[in-house]
Amino acid sequence: MTSSTKNTIKHYSEKAQHYFDLYNSVDAESVHTDWKASLQQAEVGFALDVGAGSGRDANWLAEKGWEVIAVEPANELRNLAQANSHNSVTWCNASLPALTALPQKPKTYDLILLSAVWMHLPESERPPALNRLADLLSENGIMYISLRFGPNDEARPMHPVSYEELATLAQSNGLTARNLNPVPSQDGLKRDDVKWVTVEVVRG
Repeated sequence: MTSSTKNTIKHYSEKAQHYFDLYNSVDAESVHTDWKASLQQAEVGFALDVGAGSGRDANWLAEKGWEVIAVEPANELRNLAQANSHNSVTWCNASLPALTALPQKPKTYDLILLSAVWMHLPESERPPALNRLADLLSENGIMYISLRFGPNDEARPMHPVSYEELATLAQSNGLTARNLNPVPSQDGLKRDDVKWVTVEVVRG
């Protein structure tokens, strides 16, 4: 893990209440409009929420019948989220790229979510991260990764992202990426200078 990643985790932990309140101020349905229709058609199973933050998305998935493993490396933020968590959500302290502290079961996940996480990974950590995520994706599983376009925040360093980079990494792991919104969507927190692209990743 790089020093910038460690600093980011430390920042989220120190400002845990702020981010807990901020993320919960927007409901998951409105944040994930690009793929919530696909979710309604999916057979519920095991979901992995990487960088689960306030637990908003993990709780949303649990309410829909999913068994969710929520991964959050910022201790204080994870503790807050866990105290307000759905009983079908299991929390663990792990971080990309290795995700070494996941539970023994399940071995693979039918749904993997990285919401507002990818930009925190330096370019050098992305190939091993996607390789690990590919190993965790079930045969018919589906992964959603949101890409943030906007200014850097020095308190929680963000690195440039692109759909093309992610699509190439996916291909090298036997996965196929699809851009769900070629015209980037507006920011759910109403920040004018921030836009988002959601990428769907599947096998084949």
